[in-house]
Amino acid sequence: MKNRIYIIFLLAFAFLLSCSKGGTGDVQQEQVPIVTVRDKTLYKSELNNVIPQTLSSEDSIAAVQTYVKMWINDQLMYDKAQKNIVNKEDIERLVADYRKSLITNLYQEQLLKVQLSKSFSDKELESFYESNKDKFKLKENIIKGLYLKVPVDSKELNNFLKWYKQSTDAAVENIEKNTLQNAVGYEYFYNKWVALNDIADNMPLSINNGDEFLRTNKNVEVRDSSFVYLLNIKEYKTIGSEAPFEYIKNQLIEVYTEQRKSDYLKKVQQDLYDKAVSDEEIKFYDK
Repeated sequence: MKNRIYIIFLLAFAFLLSCSKGGTGDVQQEQVPIVTVRDKTLYKSELNNVIPQTLSSEDSIAAVQTYVKMWINDQLMYDKAQKNIVNKEDIERLVADYRKSLITNLYQEQLLKVQLSKSFSDKELESFYESNKDKFKLKENIIKGLYLKVPVDSKELNNFLKWYKQSTDAAVENIEKNTLQNAVGYEYFYNKWVALNDIADNMPLSINNGDEFLRTNKNVEVRDSSFVYLLNIKEYKTIGSEAPFEYIKNQLIEVYTEQRKSDYLKKVQQDLYDKAVSDEEIKFYDK
């Protein structure tokens, strides 16, 4: 019996490989049976869906052998289970519950796909943030400022040591004019929030207490044998503070999108309930 099964699906697979890839004949070939177990039949179309077309001939044959054997075993086990299972009522109930849940979820996904195709503006997002900003707390220390990495032998080192502390447009302009030839690292972030650790990781700097470090340091200068690292901290916020809108904008988009989903589905459910009550489709019984 085992040999017969393998002969059947090997011949079938050889037939599959010989089939043309185009034309109306393919529609008929899709219905070619590969193997039958009692009243269930495996067709070529199913094999085409599960066996990658990019496999070599040897790998394809091995994949077909494995799949057909698994399919046969599944059918035999299912038939055996159907005849011997005891709690059929429980199974029917579970199947019904799953079917109801599946249909409901698919319908909700369709509704949300249409509803959420409507984009929302930054103004809406900012309004959501203002109403909920007490819920968004920083999990890391963040700063605005300027960072420089200068070789110890740079001819502009003394000027950089002066300019990086000033925070003026003129000082920034001087830094930017001279960084290309006289510095190996430069980051300007006076206009955006950056995690303190992201900057500190680029410096020979160990910070044990971020809050204290930020309270006591505005201008930071550290050195090693090759470079001088400079950090000007213009503004900072510590862990536990309210997170700035621009720093968590991407997170806000995700949260606000989920909130819109929830609000919309609640509205749909309430509308369905109200209509059913109005149409007297719901009947309440006195206890």
